[in-house]
Parts: sequence; C-alpha cells; structure tokens
Amino acid sequence: MHVQDIMTKDPVACDVGDSLRHAARLMKDKNVGCVVALRDGRLAGMLTDRDICLAFADEKEHDTVEDLMTTELGRLHPDDSVFHAVDTFRSAGVVRRLPVINHRDELVGLLSISDLAVVADALNKAIYLQETHQSLDEAHILTGGKEIIKVIRRPSKEDRIPRKEVSPAQPAHTGPPAKSGRGSA
Repeated sequence: MHVQDIMTKDPVACDVGDSLRHAARLMKDKNVGCVVALRDGRLAGMLTDRDICLAFADEKEHDTVEDLMTTELGRLHPDDSVFHAVDTFRSAGVVRRLPVINHRDELVGLLSISDLAVVADALNKAIYLQETHQSLDEAHILTGGKEIIKVIRRPSKEDRIPRKEVSPAQPAHTGPPAKSGRGSA
C-alpha cells in the first residue's frame, strides 16, 4: 500500500504571505488543524492551530503565515510505502501530519497519523482473520490426520483372528501326519 492510497488529496493550503487571521479562518471554515504554506505553488512550510495559539502567548508580533510556520518538515512522496511513511513520522519527531509532494516539490496531499491508524486497524484485523483461518485450517488438517490414523490403526477382522505362524525352521506340512518309524513295516 502506498501513501497516495490513503493520503488526503487537495489539502487546505495558503500562501506564505497570507495573514494569520486568514490562515485561522481557513482552518475554522474547513474544519482542519493545519494549513500547508506554499511559496510560488511549492511547499514552504506548515502552520497548525497550535502554532497560532502559541503566537498569542508570544510577545513578538506575528503578521503572516511565514512568521510562524514550521519549515523543517518531513516529506513524503505519493509512491512511498506506508511503512516508509511510518518511519518518516518516527524520525520527524512529534508531528501529526506530513505533506506529500511530487518530484517538483508541489503539494499533492497530506498524510496524518489518523490516516495511518485507520490502515493499521484494517491491517491488524486482516492479520487476525488470516491467523484465525490458518489456525482453523490447521485444526481441520490435524482432525483429518487423526481420522486417517484411526483408520490406519484400526485392526481389520483378519488382524483380530490369530494366525498360525509358520516358522522358517519347520517346513510347512501339506499332507496327513507322518507315522513314526516304530512298529511300521
């Protein structure tokens, strides 16, 4: 599975020169927690709702998205595997979203931890079902094997009747018993 299969396509974006008020309004109107900041149509950074909240506690003046945005971002490509995305999230530190860009650094999507959680849940269920089915198949094989062993071990009627064994030292006798040599003429 690839990033392009689970990412949010067309994420909310704004220009680096837009005001913080405009970015906050976009987040509120679109019901999202971040906007991707673009410069000339290319990825420049990301601004989250937390960044805006922290700006109010800061003594500095912040007017534009560029003043607050995070520029050191992990990045994904649409053809990256989901496992690569997990590794990128781990190495990026405490982030909840990563931009997905094409080979020209143009924004094509956004991947969130929630997107990965949905995939992980589906994968977990699939593995559980596969393991359950495999266990049932093994149980059926074992049960079938036990039945075969019972048939193999089950004595037949001939096995229950004792046979007269002929030992190799005694030749088999086919006629009436021979008379001993005494008293015979």
